[in-house]
Amino acid sequence: MANYKNISHGNKQPSVYVPGKTPVEQQHLSEHERLQTLQKLALNGKTEEMIELLNTFPIDKQSDLLNMIEDIKNDKHR
Repeated sequence: MANYKNISHGNKQPSVYVPGKTPVEQQHLSEHERLQTLQKLALNGKTEEMIELLNTFPIDKQSDLLNMIEDIKNDKHR
């Protein structure tokens, strides 16, 4: 009987998914990081820095983010 190697496994390296390769993923990761920073600034009462960062978001998202910040502020004071 012949000893055949399974060529489908060959010498290929296993594929590893690395987020942030596509422009959409890069934008998502950037936005996620800015959201986390925005939350920290809101919790620490750093209003000026928070507004600067808020202005880096598209205008259509800013009102939603302001509502989120208000909710964070209200939760902190309960």
